[in-house]
Amino acid sequence: MHELGICKQSGRLYEGNSNNGTPAIGSVNLLPISFIGVEIQNLLPEFNGYSGHLFREDSFDPITKVRRGRVYRMNGSQPQFWHVHDFIRNDLKSESWNGGQAPKLEAVGYQQDSLSYLRSVKELPTVQLGQEPFASYWQILTVETLANGRPQLTLKAKHSFTTIPELIPNQVPSDALNQLRQSLEKVENSANRLGPVDTIDRCRDLLSIVFGALENDLSLDLGAGITKRRNKNKDGNSSKDGHDLITVNADIVRRLHSRGKPNEEHRHNTRGLTDKDADLALTSLWFVLVELGWAR
Repeated sequence: MHELGICKQSGRLYEGNSNNGTPAIGSVNLLPISFIGVEIQNLLPEFNGYSGHLFREDSFDPITKVRRGRVYRMNGSQPQFWHVHDFIRNDLKSESWNGGQAPKLEAVGYQQDSLSYLRSVKELPTVQLGQEPFASYWQILTVETLANGRPQLTLKAKHSFTTIPELIPNQVPSDALNQLRQSLEKVENSANRLGPVDTIDRCRDLLSIVFGALENDLSLDLGAGITKRRNKNKDGNSSKDGHDLITVNADIVRRLHSRGKPNEEHRHNTRGLTDKDADLALTSLWFVLVELGWAR
């Protein structure tokens, strides 16, 4: 069915359209959905707590964590009046309709979304299902056109938090512990809620604190902190470059950060940052903290 109506009084779900609605059969899983980093024109705001976009789950595999379903967007003016065929509802008043009688109810109406705004993106985005504080994050694997001409999404669960390290407080310099905790929380928030540029930026911010703590100067910039550690590693031997795995991983994040600036992308003709780049930054961050013994 191309349209859905959610009864405001009972929450019961109807399919069809406002002229001819029938109750949805079986258990239907509806979740608010948002496309992270995608600008959607004419997106209707929430209406009395109802989300502007809904994901209707068609199937879910708990082993592979793959979901398939369709996206619906809120119709024009809300609420709407639906005439429905629902024989178990004795609380509804019937009225003359289409040559007969039909119960009438007040509903929030949705229509199936064409997802046309995904055609212009370079990479299919992460989506959020549910609402905070209980939300999950999913990567779009495919967008397929069904026989009725409507698109279906295939989603796979994201596991960004598996690369977020856990601090070991008694191993972290005390003067930097609070800043590192706050910065790590921002990394966690960015990893799932924001795009790759924001995630990489937050990784760089945290590594600046790490290298500042190593040099007893929390105001130190990441680039300067890497240089100071390299000079120490040389130990007076000018033939050494001073790099170790800690500085190399930190330098990866520093370089990715610079590529996130539009002027740098244009000047060096580099590709835009992607989720894979953000994963690399998260892994590099994890390595630095674990290698130092500050996290597990």
